[in-house]
Amino acid sequence: MSKKGGSVPRPIKRAEWQLVFVTRDAEKGWTDLLATARNATVDAWDTLTREPAVETPRLYQLKGDYAYGTHNGRNYARYQYKVTDGGRIWFFLDPAPKGGKVAGRVLLERCEPGHPKETE
Repeated sequence: MSKKGGSVPRPIKRAEWQLVFVTRDAEKGWTDLLATARNATVDAWDTLTREPAVETPRLYQLKGDYAYGTHNGRNYARYQYKVTDGGRIWFFLDPAPKGGKVAGRVLLERCEPGHPKETE
């Protein structure tokens, strides 16, 4: 239960995806993105909770050595969302089993306020 005066977390619809940090660096990077590009990060939240698998010029699967990654022993396609000209979010999609409470989980692997050096 939240304390009096505490903020109300945004509820997630069953058709939406839940955002989950899978690294401490991703959690710190998210905070940095909010500090440097709040509106663009909120737009990223909206996209990633509603349509994380719909590729656009801002959201797409990475290529080459970065196209796939592993989390908890499972292999996933790795996607990137361009928050700003430099800021990036790297993530995996983990669909929920049929009848789940949400559509699935967006596993946030990296959140960077600057362009990742690996893909420059």
